[in-house]
Amino acid sequence: MEATVAAIVEEERSRFPASPAKKFAYGTAGFRDKAELLDRVLFRVGILAALRSKCVGATIGLMITASHNPIQDNGVKVVEPLGEMLVPQWEGLSTELTNASIEDLPSVLSSIVQSTRCDFHQPAKVAIARDTRPSGPRLAAVLVKALELMKAEYTDYGILTTPQLHYVVRCVNTNGAFGAPTERGYYQKLAAAFHSLVPKARY
Repeated sequence: MEATVAAIVEEERSRFPASPAKKFAYGTAGFRDKAELLDRVLFRVGILAALRSKCVGATIGLMITASHNPIQDNGVKVVEPLGEMLVPQWEGLSTELTNASIEDLPSVLSSIVQSTRCDFHQPAKVAIARDTRPSGPRLAAVLVKALELMKAEYTDYGILTTPQLHYVVRCVNTNGAFGAPTERGYYQKLAAAFHSLVPKARY
């Protein structure tokens, strides 16, 4: 773990030499702000997602989006293994990790691993998607760098809606029992549900 944390600190120092004065809080919409302020946030969330995956032994989702916010904004949400929102305990840990100074980062990471009884040596898997905002590719690249440093396996699903990524994550973690983990599979699932609810409808 020490070597991984040292590499994370070194990378962050080179990318983000100054800690931002602004504090961030993980809420219902995840982290959301002006896209220009979020590179360091996305880097930390990538680390957190890998840790969460190690703890639960399943794929975790990361959706880069700001929904209906102005195009200058962006954000990131963490998706739990069955497509749920991030559990409250980890919302707090996400806020703590994101706001930690570079000097405190090693101790904060160690505290998270200990308090959650996470086996740092377990494999990590993360699914990534984004909306069509122009800042999305840049922020996705920051996430990927953090995941690589955490030695996490990741799949980039490109442009999806938030519900589609929730669906994909659940499909992946149920080995396809919930449906095919693709955009097409999502629409097939919706169509099948519609047909079952309205079997005799004419449209």
